[in-house]
Order: sequence, then C-alpha cells, then structure tokens
Amino acid sequence: MNNLSLEYKQSQMINVLRFPLIVLVLFTHELPFKREPVHLKFTGTDVYVLLSELISHHSVAVPCFFLFSGYLFFFKINNWNYKVYTTQLRKRVNTLIIPYIIWNLLLLLAIFLKNLFFQKAGFQTDCEYKTLKENSAYALLWGMPINFSLWYIRDLIVMTLLTPLFYYYFKYLNFYGIILLLLIYLSGLESNIPGLSTTAIFYFSLGGYLGLCKHNLLKISLAYGKIAILITLALLAIRIYYDGTSAQEYWERVYIFFTVISILYGGARLIEWPRLKDKLLQLSGTVFFVYASHQIYIINGLKGALFKSPLANSGWGMLLGYFIIPPACIAIILLIYYPMKRFLPKTLGVLVGNRTV
Repeated sequence: MNNLSLEYKQSQMINVLRFPLIVLVLFTHELPFKREPVHLKFTGTDVYVLLSELISHHSVAVPCFFLFSGYLFFFKINNWNYKVYTTQLRKRVNTLIIPYIIWNLLLLLAIFLKNLFFQKAGFQTDCEYKTLKENSAYALLWGMPINFSLWYIRDLIVMTLLTPLFYYYFKYLNFYGIILLLLIYLSGLESNIPGLSTTAIFYFSLGGYLGLCKHNLLKISLAYGKIAILITLALLAIRIYYDGTSAQEYWERVYIFFTVISILYGGARLIEWPRLKDKLLQLSGTVFFVYASHQIYIINGLKGALFKSPLANSGWGMLLGYFIIPPACIAIILLIYYPMKRFLPKTLGVLVGNRTV
C-alpha cells in the first residue's frame, strides 16, 4: 500500500470514528460528575451502575478528538514559521472561536427566555438561571463554560495558541518529550487553569508529535491494536478493582490511553465494511452540530423525562432508559440539522465552523 493510499485510508478512519465518538460523548453527559460505587452483583441497580459508570465516567471520546486535532494540525507542516502560525490561527477563528462564542450565547439566551417565561407564568426560576445571576461573564463564557461540553473547544483554542511551543518542544526533545508529558498526564496533576487540562495537553501533543513525524495512525493502530485491546480488557478489571480508591485516577488514565489505541484499531476495521463506512462518513458531517447543541435543553430534557417515567422505578428500567437517551437525543438534533442544511445552509455553516454540511 503506497503512502497516498495509506493517507486516504487514514482520513477515512478518522472520519468514520467521529460519529461513534460523539455518541460516547452523549453517554458521558447522561450522568452527573459524582461517581456511584460499583458493586459486582446481578441486580438491576448494580448492573445499571456498573455499565453506566464504565461508559460515562471513562472519557475516551475527548482524548481521541484531541489526538485527531493535534495530528491534523501538524501533519502537513514541514517548516514552522510566523506565516504558518498566523494562517492556522486565522482558520481557527472560523472553525473554533466563532462557533464557541455563538453556542455559549445560544445557551445563555435559551436559559434567559425559559426563565422569563417561568416568571411570567408564576413559576420559580431554575438552578441554571441562578448560575447566570451568580457568575461573571468570564466564568460563564470561559471558566465553566455555561455550555459545558464546549470545554473541549476552549482547551483546543488554547492548544492552538500554544502550537509554537509544541513544535520547538518536540524539535529538541523528540520522543523523550512525549514520555515526559505522558508521565505528567498519568500523575493526575492538574493546573486547574481553564484551557490547560493535562488531557488536552497530552493527547493534542501526542497527535502533534505523530503528525510532525509523519507517522500514519492507521499503520500504528493495525500494528498495536490487538495487543492494546487485550491490555485494555485487563486494565478494565483493574480499574473496577480500584474503584473508589486513591489509585483509581492513575489506573483510569492508563486505561484510557490504551483504549484510545483500541478505538483507532476499531476505526481501521470499520473502513473495511463499505456500507457501514459510507453511513458513518455521511453522519460525520453532523458531529459538531450534535456536540454543540445537545446541552441546550435536549439531553437534560430527555433525562428529566426518564426520571418521571415508569422506567425510573427499577434498575433495569434505568438501564433501558440509559441506552435510549443518546439515540433519542441524536434523532431530535438531526430533525433540526437536516432542515437547516436544506433551507439555511449558510447559517448552519457558521454554527459548525464552516465544516462540511
């Protein structure tokens, strides 16, 4: 297989994975931040807690997206200079900054209008309205942000600004630079500065390093994917064993690292299924819209409906509802996306950063 063919298949692999990964993001946002203790018993509640914790509280999707972003940023760069940097920054204004601002403002507007209606109707305002009143514009638009899922875009903006540092860091430290960042990532240390999460720094820089070295992600996944899957399964058992202990964070990060490689291998195999590949490639254009819009009362509305339904009366019912919500959320969003694509393509283009629509 020549380099051109490998590069094309690699592009397909990345794009095929985008939609499954955004589905994982929706699963992640089904649960609150607080973790529930896992008990290995075959009751409805325990099975629900086990599966939901394993899926929702192992944030594998976002590291993959950071990896792709870093890789694609640096892959076609051969020589670094001021012109390259400013050209890349100008592109990110449309693809990152403008959508980031718009989607945060849309959620702020939705919260305001909803609670204005509540007040007119004589109802109490909700906790989100309280959040608006008690926080500064900086906190709402950057520190939190209010559209919480956009923390990934916020961190990606910062990573883009820091790309000259990454370039020269790897120029002088090469592979040892990645090892150092991996150790920092596995340590669990965090600066708590918005935009500088170690997840963003490590996976974006890992992708950037692989891109600068012109390594092919498809070749890497095929070479190491099978062993990574075996290690992932072993680490999953270890992760469950250490649940709720001080060692949990370390083992979780090791688990996520090998799971990312396993997911790449899954993508390499998915492109061998033509019909499924074509469908996922078609859906990849919807990913940013699903990602940015689902927090605007869609997924939370579905969660509220679940808790008020008969399914909430049992663990098995909650488990069923847990798997129903993401596809239901996507269906609602696509009912908005496709009419916009047909009738308001320019507006949709701005909302998704002029990505393919």
